[in-house]
Amino acid sequence: MRSLFHPGGIFDFCNVRVNSHTIYSNTYSKMNKRLPTIVVTGASGFIGRHFVIAVSGKFRLFCIARRSQKEAGVPHNDNTHWLQADITKWKDLLNVFEYIKDHGGADFVLHLAGYYDFTQKNNPVYDQVNVTGTRYVLDLSKLLGIKRFIFSSSLAACKFPPLDEALTEESPSDADFPYAQSKRRAEAIIKEYAEDFPCSIVRLAAVYSDWCEYPMLYMLLKYWLSKNRFMSKIVTGHGQSAVPYIHVKDLIKLFLRIIEISEILPSLKIYNASPQGSVSHNELFKTATRYYHGHDVKPFRIPKILARLGLAMLSFSGWLTGKESIEKPWMAEYIDKKLNIDASATFNALGWKPTPRYHILRRLLFLTENMITHPNDWRYRNELLLQRVAYRKSTMIYDILTELRESIVEKIVAQVMRPENERRFSNYRKMYRELLIWNVTLNYQLIASAVRNRDRSMIPNYSKEIAFLRYSEGFEVREIKDLMILTGKTMEAFLLETPELKGSKQRVDDHIILTSQLAADEFEDTYETLEARLPEHTTSIEEDEPLTSSENLKRIIRGLEDIRDDSQQYQRDSVVEFKPYGVSIKLTNSID
Repeated sequence: MRSLFHPGGIFDFCNVRVNSHTIYSNTYSKMNKRLPTIVVTGASGFIGRHFVIAVSGKFRLFCIARRSQKEAGVPHNDNTHWLQADITKWKDLLNVFEYIKDHGGADFVLHLAGYYDFTQKNNPVYDQVNVTGTRYVLDLSKLLGIKRFIFSSSLAACKFPPLDEALTEESPSDADFPYAQSKRRAEAIIKEYAEDFPCSIVRLAAVYSDWCEYPMLYMLLKYWLSKNRFMSKIVTGHGQSAVPYIHVKDLIKLFLRIIEISEILPSLKIYNASPQGSVSHNELFKTATRYYHGHDVKPFRIPKILARLGLAMLSFSGWLTGKESIEKPWMAEYIDKKLNIDASATFNALGWKPTPRYHILRRLLFLTENMITHPNDWRYRNELLLQRVAYRKSTMIYDILTELRESIVEKIVAQVMRPENERRFSNYRKMYRELLIWNVTLNYQLIASAVRNRDRSMIPNYSKEIAFLRYSEGFEVREIKDLMILTGKTMEAFLLETPELKGSKQRVDDHIILTSQLAADEFEDTYETLEARLPEHTTSIEEDEPLTSSENLKRIIRGLEDIRDDSQQYQRDSVVEFKPYGVSIKLTNSID
């Protein structure tokens, strides 16, 4: 156990955590220097999450994602470094480069990050993420000196072939909707970079898991396996609409095969991650309903013209209620069309084939069983995918807060120093101005980091530490609570003045005001615990005055700004406890 005011205690805590993590990582990398290293973008997405969980024991991973590791549901692992960064921001990727370089470098990049929506409308995010983001990740790869770049494209970026024909690895990505256009431009950029390092383009079939997790298939099963007698029997057109499906486990095997034989693969090649042919709605309906009901169900076929009208009504209803559905009128154009695939060249080049037991028509037994046995998990996993967007409000709020931090902090400091606040902030006003600024900045960055991670689990521990320090300095709890609440309200006021967040008061309240209130309540809880103990059992701040310096505050703030997702690490590796002699902290990874 280590006293909070022992060197390496409260305001040196983040530095100790960083140093011990660095020492631990370096020691681990020496022990495992033969482990190949993969940079995975889009690590919090459906495919990325499955890949990271599946291979974390076999590779060292640098996972790049906008969401936190906790939010993505990826377990912590000693081989995994989780880096919260935006691939559309070169500054973020430069920070990623420095971190990866300092932790042993990387061998491969698996670029899974991408944007898609169901509107079929032009959206600047397509260009930002799928084109510019890809170029930035390629630039990062060049800096890292990787062995191979693996890019996840899509078979949906290709036009449907004529009947009785199939797409091959040589087929152009020539579909004309916005997503396809962005993938085509990304593939063209990759061909340029293939002169600097080997690149593999993998065009994906519809990727699913035993929990479905593929939106279009989920919507079909949702209707076909419902209790609605009419909707559960509908099959559009002649039921010939067909696409290929690949289980996520087979896709992971393909990625690993490319890595395994990378040295003998050409510097640039396109592969089709798909079984042969395609699977029609007729086949899906017959198989799914038989597994679900135990007998065959006769479908009710809706002509294309009526299906188009039905899709338009569903889309309008969603718009009207504010619960937009993925069903859109444009989908009627694909009724009875087949996206047949010939992946024989991929099979021969990689020595890989989809596993027969993972074929969608066999695997539907697992999907329907999970749907029946675990209905809440089934619905949660799939509905979560439907709700995700490329640029979430929390990401937007954090970016704005980062840009405006200096001006907002100055505004808060100015309010503290107003004459009418002399009694309200009497102790803060006695601080040197620089120290006051960094104390305000600490509150500010604590709230901002909780917004970035969409995780408030770091708030209680940080708040306990801040409260203990302020208590030892003679602050009343009212004063530190007021500063935290003032910080939150000022942040909110600035945010709501920005064009991007006008009309988003409820969302900003949830992210900012609730977080500042949580911290303020934690201050009060800590004070109550401290005041119940005898004064002589409380460590004096005077014993270690340098810990109140602005340099130590800066160190903590840098830790909160770090691209690493350490919110869970903080909770896992540290325990703040109240002891008879004061407050102590246990660092499970600390090295004395």
